[in-house]
Amino acid sequence: MTKAQILEAAKGLTLDDRMDIVDGLIASVGPQEQREIDRAWTEVAKSRLRDIENEKVKPIPGEKAIEAIAAKYLR
Repeated sequence: MTKAQILEAAKGLTLDDRMDIVDGLIASVGPQEQREIDRAWTEVAKSRLRDIENEKVKPIPGEKAIEAIAAKYLR
């Protein structure tokens, strides 16, 4: 099965089932890969913080962000 086929099949699952699969895939990442992922996310977080501090972006409340995500993906 190709990645595209797997993704297409997964779209037919419930949200809970999709989240279980995501959790399982994340858990399957080894320690070295996880450290690399953690480092990459740390750099993203630092960059975003700099953008906020330099007023390049305006933060929005978490509640509004969650509402926007839900509206987009939980149709």
